[in-house]
Amino acid sequence: MTSDVSVVIPSIKDNVLTVESIPEDVPVFIEREGTLNEARNRGVRHAEHDIVAILDDDIAFTESVFDDLVGMVDEQTVVGAADWEFGLLAGRVILFHRDVWRDVGGFDERLRSHNGDTDFSIKIHDAGYDLVRFPREIIRHEEHSRSITTRDRAWRLAYLCGKHPEYAPHLLASTAAYNVAQWTGVDYKMMVPRTVIDVTWSGRDED
Repeated sequence: MTSDVSVVIPSIKDNVLTVESIPEDVPVFIEREGTLNEARNRGVRHAEHDIVAILDDDIAFTESVFDDLVGMVDEQTVVGAADWEFGLLAGRVILFHRDVWRDVGGFDERLRSHNGDTDFSIKIHDAGYDLVRFPREIIRHEEHSRSITTRDRAWRLAYLCGKHPEYAPHLLASTAAYNVAQWTGVDYKMMVPRTVIDVTWSGRDED
C-alpha cells in the first residue's frame, strides 16, 4: 500500500526527524526552497504518485499508523491531523489525491508559511470533498517555539475571512474560543461546539 504514496516534507533543517519513520519503499521529497506553502506546492508537482502525504519535518509515527492513513485516502477523501483552532486539518500531516489539490488550486502561497492548511481545508470542504480528521496525538511531535506574531495572526485571519466570507463566523468564533482557553487554562474542547472538534479515525490506537 505505501508504495503508492509519495511524501513531501518542507524543511530547511539539516536533519529531518520525520524521514526516520517513513517506510523505505516510499519516495520522499524534501523541499527546502521558498515559503512553506510554496514548498508544499512544489513537492506535490514533483511527487511520483497521485497520493501525496505532506508531513512536517519534526514528527514520528509507526508504520501501521502510516499505512492506515494512506489507506483512507481516495479521490474523494482527504485525511489529516485535527488542527488546533478551527476543527479542520493541520499541516502537520495531510494526505490527499493530487486531483483534489489541482481542483482546489493547491496551497495559497500568499499566506506564505502559516494558515495555508486552513485555507486548503476550507477549499476542500467547500468543493464537496470528505475531510477525515484524526487526533493529532497519534503522531509524536517534537515541540518547538512558534515564530508567528499576534499581528501576523490577525492579518491572516482577516485574509481568510475576506476570502471565505461564509466561513468567517466559524473562524472568528473558533479563534475567540481558542484564545480564551489559552488565557484561562480551560480545555479548548470545552469552549467550542462539538461540530468544531469532532474527529474521525478508523485506524489502530498506538502508543
